[in-house]
Amino acid sequence: MSNPQDVPPPRNVLVTALMILVGIILLLPGLCSLILVGVLVYDDPVGTFREPGLVLLWIVCLAVAAGGVLLIRRAVRGPRPG
Repeated sequence: MSNPQDVPPPRNVLVTALMILVGIILLLPGLCSLILVGVLVYDDPVGTFREPGLVLLWIVCLAVAAGGVLLIRRAVRGPRPG
């Protein structure tokens, strides 16, 4: 016999879809950064990483993309019981 408190509340489909959509949007800066790194490394492999501001921008963009991955993962897995 299960306890009614153990049953998780129903998921809101609209909120889940919105979380996935926002997560996909957050992936775009990371994708653009990876493409730019590939192009610049192909053009000048040594000089690409000499500009600290550009490297910092890439790190920030990749961190935003990582946040998008975590948001999508959270939306797909649903709320934690407890």
